[in-house]
Amino acid sequence: MKLGLEVLRLNGAGLSGISLNYFLDELSGGALEEFARRWSDWTDSYSPGKDPAGPAVIAIDDMDWASTVMSGSRHFHSVAEQLGRPLVIVMSLSSDAKAAVFTTEDEAYQQAGKAMDVVCCRLLPLPRDEVERLTADALGMPPGPEIMGICDYAAGVPAQLMTVLDGVREAGVVCAPDGTAKPDFRRVLPSEVRALAFPRLDGLSEGTRRMLDIASVMGVAFDLGALSSLLDQTTLDLLPAIREAQQAGVLAADTSQTTFKDLLIWQAVREGVPTPARGAILRDLGHQLLGSDDANSARYLLNAAQIGDCEAALSLPKAVACLARTSPVAASILAAKALRLPLLDEQGFVQLLNTRAGGLAFHGQITGAIRCLGEALQRPLRPQSARTLRARLALLHVVSGNLEAAMTVARRVVKGPDSSHIPHEMALFMDYLDCCSYRWDDAPMKLPLEPGAEAVSHQARYAVHQSFNIVRSWGNGRVSEALTTRLHGDGTERSLTARDGVCDAFWSRVIRVQYLVSLRCFTEAEAELHELTTTIDARGSRGWHAVTESLRALLALELGDTEDAAAAAAEGIALGRRYGTGTLTLLAQAVLAITSLRTVDMRTALEHTESFGDLLGGNLPHTQAALWATLVVTEAHKGPKAAVHLVEELLPEKISPNNLLLYAPYVGSWLVRTALAAGMPEFAVRMVAETERLFQSNPDWPILGVAADHARGLVKRDAMALRSAVERHQDLFSQAQALEDLSEIVEGRDEAVRHLGLALRRYTQFGAARDSARVRHRLREHGVRRRHWKSTQRPVSGWGALTESERVIARLISAGMTNRQAARQISLSHHTVNFHLRNIYRKLDISSRIQLAMIVPSME
Repeated sequence: MKLGLEVLRLNGAGLSGISLNYFLDELSGGALEEFARRWSDWTDSYSPGKDPAGPAVIAIDDMDWASTVMSGSRHFHSVAEQLGRPLVIVMSLSSDAKAAVFTTEDEAYQQAGKAMDVVCCRLLPLPRDEVERLTADALGMPPGPEIMGICDYAAGVPAQLMTVLDGVREAGVVCAPDGTAKPDFRRVLPSEVRALAFPRLDGLSEGTRRMLDIASVMGVAFDLGALSSLLDQTTLDLLPAIREAQQAGVLAADTSQTTFKDLLIWQAVREGVPTPARGAILRDLGHQLLGSDDANSARYLLNAAQIGDCEAALSLPKAVACLARTSPVAASILAAKALRLPLLDEQGFVQLLNTRAGGLAFHGQITGAIRCLGEALQRPLRPQSARTLRARLALLHVVSGNLEAAMTVARRVVKGPDSSHIPHEMALFMDYLDCCSYRWDDAPMKLPLEPGAEAVSHQARYAVHQSFNIVRSWGNGRVSEALTTRLHGDGTERSLTARDGVCDAFWSRVIRVQYLVSLRCFTEAEAELHELTTTIDARGSRGWHAVTESLRALLALELGDTEDAAAAAAEGIALGRRYGTGTLTLLAQAVLAITSLRTVDMRTALEHTESFGDLLGGNLPHTQAALWATLVVTEAHKGPKAAVHLVEELLPEKISPNNLLLYAPYVGSWLVRTALAAGMPEFAVRMVAETERLFQSNPDWPILGVAADHARGLVKRDAMALRSAVERHQDLFSQAQALEDLSEIVEGRDEAVRHLGLALRRYTQFGAARDSARVRHRLREHGVRRRHWKSTQRPVSGWGALTESERVIARLISAGMTNRQAARQISLSHHTVNFHLRNIYRKLDISSRIQLAMIVPSME
């Protein structure tokens, strides 16, 4: 074109000899410019020349079918004749054989001196960087090493490269983490692409081909031991065939495991094995590994069943169950795929469902496990199969924290047809109810296990009983025994298992954290909680953080970090709802109720305690937290007499005194103080006796002796006992309570004020605003005023204009309290509350309690 010649560049890709004839017929029929317009799809470019009588150039690319050009040579002659000027034909070829292009007629024509010349240009392979660029353009992202390995089979030939890229796009690509394209190994490349790998297989010995055929069915990477066993040979016997395949470029030679060189060669070999043969090979491999924890057994059988092998489908549930012993999540994923197979019998279907649900539970996805079993129970099943699934479903509802749903499902198991025997999961559920001291109105008799279920249930029930023994020891007042009970007879511990899902080492450690907090062993509790969190993180079971966040809330609450306690409790509840792991929802709600009460948010405190319903009974630690929260909120809302009556109603039928008193060292003294305020000294004396008996049974735990001294000092007005409690209590809240109690019985105003001042400082550090207000009120009675607010710039009107005291009063009034009730909550006179309420109305521009109740929730 720089020389001013007329140039027509054509694309010959896809033309055959016949189509070339028609194509050149059109070319010889007129001017090149007219041809370029008419056949624009075949024209890459056209450039008119400066001299209409000068030489013309026709270039044809991608002439990989060079031998067919001979049949079109006469058309080139006729084009030159019609043009009446010199014509140069430039063809890009993949062959070096000039003789294959020219005919005898061509040579004779040239010898006749006609104005025609034919130039043969050898098409060199594309450079690798150019191949990479073209591949990136075709795939829309940079190619990864696997894609480039497949492109190498094109040998730099553009037409073959386009065939490869079309095939790769058809099979699908995925984006790797580094942003490069890699092939989708689940899809098969087209046959025309796989054919590019056949030359590497030519010439291989029959034994090597047989080995490769079987190995290809095993996967891109394969285990030599399993392969040699299937071929009835030793690994040493396979070495010559391995070397031959490596030298031929079929197997990789520089990797730590035995693998095919790339995806293309692997699929070229595997797709050559007939489908029935593939199924038989996979089935034999799966059966060979069956009974072991090798994940490949289940994978091989699943692949065989997916291509129609019925025998493999029958063995698959057992293989998946074996895998679940060590890899419950991997087993659950395989079970989900297996459940889609049409070849399963009902027994295998139920077994796979249990494995699937167990793996989901292990991974912290209780909601998914419940949904999985619920959907399965919608299909027609034999009664025995349905009972097995419902028993597991009842356990999962327990773990989710929904005891009501668990009871509904359990009743269908024990009251349904053929209920003379129960599945072992149902036995675990009934053990749980027994430990919780939960009473059915229509409690079933103890039923025997289903035939054959005794063996499978023994270990599971042993683990459950050992965990429940911790709870029972604690409830019976044997503290050291509760904290040292081991889970398994061999002294080993397991993480949460897929089979049981309710109680094992995971749950024993959860219980242990709560007990350590109760005993003020905060450092040990924090270490145990850290280990639990690490375990959950290691297995990626985010759903179980609902449990650890609830425990973290309890720990923060007892350490006096009210804000962190509320945040952790809210996160625990949110995670429990999202994943169905709401086992400790009661504990989290109890924490929120107590933090709300401490910050004088009575409305929220009542909302949380009202949600407990009938779950206050039982001996599990989280129900004890719920009971304690209910007691303190009841005392604050309805008065001390209502709180004591509630305790009397629950003791000892629904909860043991030990469980109540062991919740925290300050519980015993609180019960005594509340009973004395309610005018019930007999109950106070009874609680003192219980605290002393508890310490006598556990002399190795001094904290229990402190609690006993504190309770006794209140009843007997023993200043020495209370001073001992102040010195020996290990948390700020208990110390503050002892100081406040001591101020009531010491002689002299100055001594009382000093103790109240120390109590106020500790309550303030602990974030107990309600208790701080009570102490400030008592200080005012002694003529001492302690400023507890900070001078800050506030707007004149609106919620932001309210002081902290006004906001507290606004919350209490909006919760439905009278002025006198609100005054009692924050230890002020009702006249002071009236004054603050008038200021609130003025700043918010309202005139009624109803308007205030509508505003406050939207401001929080």
